[in-house]
Amino acid sequence: VLEMAQHPVRARMCGFGEKDRRPLDPPPVVRLRVRGDDGRFLNSEDVDIWKFVVSATLWAPNSENDRSIVINPNTLPGPIPMYQSSSSVMSLTEPVKVRNLVGTTVSNAYLLKDENDHLNIFFIFHDLSVRTEGRFRLKFQFTVIPSEEDPRAFVEAVTWSEVFEVYSAKSFPGMTDSTELSKAFALQGIKITIRK
Repeated sequence: VLEMAQHPVRARMCGFGEKDRRPLDPPPVVRLRVRGDDGRFLNSEDVDIWKFVVSATLWAPNSENDRSIVINPNTLPGPIPMYQSSSSVMSLTEPVKVRNLVGTTVSNAYLLKDENDHLNIFFIFHDLSVRTEGRFRLKFQFTVIPSEEDPRAFVEAVTWSEVFEVYSAKSFPGMTDSTELSKAFALQGIKITIRK
């Protein structure tokens, strides 16, 4: 069973530059609970997690429209300058499509204790940013990495974040305090920014 352990609430848009990253706040975290053949949940430490991955994509709030790709507005044809001659030049370059969700969009599995000291399988997305402002949600898909014995990969489970808001720089209300779950992960060596 794939479920959200921590939903993002908000972020400041990071725009179309490559250096200015504004991570989702708090960082999205997905939990995996594995059922045995008898239908009961297995102890997390008894599960071989090394081939488990979860990928994240960006969607509209209605969960029907993928918002992972956007056109970079800097590549759109601009106004054509007026020249002395009567000839004009039309741009033949296509607008450039870029990822709207930037950062590490795939997480491997971590066996970690949560804020209540319970051991679980987690997937942590600590550096996801969104280029454009608006309301979005994240779709997370769990897959087992294929092997020589079983070379096909399938989406085994899916979960969705709640809707969150990405703000422009002027309207961004600021970062929230770090959650207890994020603090627990940081104490176990996970690279997560902690705010007091």
